[in-house]
Amino acid sequence: MIGQLALGKYQLLSLLGSGSNAEVFLAEPVRYPGFRVVVKRIHDHVVAHPKFRQLFEAEVTSMANFAHPYAVRFLEASLDDPIGPCLVMEYVPGITLEEYLQELRVLEVEQVGRLLGYLCHALQAAHDAGIIHRDLKPANLMVVNAGTPEESIKVMDFGFAGFADKPHIQLAELTGHGPVHAMGTPGYVSPEMIRGDRVDTRSDLYAVGVILFEMLCGRLPFEQQDLNKLLGAHVNEAPPRFHKIGCGHVPPGVEAAVQLALSKYPNERQQSARELAEMFGHGLAENFWEQTAPHDWSPIPKPPSDVVKMLDGQRKRAVADPYRLSHQFEVMIPERLAAAKIRGFVEDVAGQVMTSEPGVIRMRVGVPRGFKASSAGGSAILGWIATLRRPTVSRGQEPIEVTLHLDKPDPNQALLCVIAEFAPLKEYLPREAEVWRTRCDKLHIMLRQYLGA
Repeated sequence: MIGQLALGKYQLLSLLGSGSNAEVFLAEPVRYPGFRVVVKRIHDHVVAHPKFRQLFEAEVTSMANFAHPYAVRFLEASLDDPIGPCLVMEYVPGITLEEYLQELRVLEVEQVGRLLGYLCHALQAAHDAGIIHRDLKPANLMVVNAGTPEESIKVMDFGFAGFADKPHIQLAELTGHGPVHAMGTPGYVSPEMIRGDRVDTRSDLYAVGVILFEMLCGRLPFEQQDLNKLLGAHVNEAPPRFHKIGCGHVPPGVEAAVQLALSKYPNERQQSARELAEMFGHGLAENFWEQTAPHDWSPIPKPPSDVVKMLDGQRKRAVADPYRLSHQFEVMIPERLAAAKIRGFVEDVAGQVMTSEPGVIRMRVGVPRGFKASSAGGSAILGWIATLRRPTVSRGQEPIEVTLHLDKPDPNQALLCVIAEFAPLKEYLPREAEVWRTRCDKLHIMLRQYLGA
């Protein structure tokens, strides 16, 4: 790859590192010699994943809608570049916190507090924007001006973080089949990720607690070599007390802040990054939050809610397609309970869940046994034969495709905004419009009842 061009204008100079998802290169813009950027090229095996395009677009959207002085800045991206899908980001000279800890092993308590202040400012801004990192670890934190009075931190890899306002009810939760997947790095993953619980911004605070433990004690709170035992410790075991592992120099108030961040359930931890930084500072009679506040910075205004944009699109489609109906409602319900309620709805209407992606669930109701969806393209003769073999349905009983668009305007509340969209299958177009609308309305009312709206 060295010497090739990314996006037609960034020459790759050297390999900076490689991870499970991508390899990272130092690059130089052809038009601006001497300037440096970072190009993150996604590995081929990741590109081959069927959900890659969705994940890549989520990463680009996540990074483009978020900017902070203490986070690595996103510049641009290409999904179809000749060298492969890649992202371009600012180049930040420094060393990762992982490398810093390998060199020093343990940091001074006051130094940890200042670094925590920078980290928590970036996290608080991301969380306020509805973004969860989900993979915080020392390798994703760049220490700038290490060992000087200007030492600070920049957070890397907010991409693939995902939006807190994009509820993801996994397919296994709706069907009862298959695994519930968790993200994260085993040494820093939160208990709720391992349990398969709903993940919110407080999951990041658990990872920060692990990082603080490591910076203060020179080791992780859990060091089991076996992966299953390590994950089990995150869920079931209490972290060791500092004095039992030779870290009695850490003030009790500081240890209390760290131990609280490592609580097994989100409700037991600090409830925000700011609260964590302030509680840590109180243990030293310092205000690291105020000391590390960025100057002359204000958040990017949040773009219009997806619900608003979705409704605009629905209104336009409703004119063109009288059989496509949609209803919007709000409900106060935790996501995991919503998953159970939607699963009950699907079972009671004898439906089939087709896909479940962040913010979108698609299902079908009333599909006859033996039905196979028509494939795109193909010969006209084969299509005609498939039509003859297609299972028939009674008039007024045509299958209904239901798409649920889920939005979460405030990541700190259980308010769920739902747009329920009802559409016919192209193989079974409705023959009586009034009957069709009545059936869709009944499903809508039933869905609302299940969710308690």
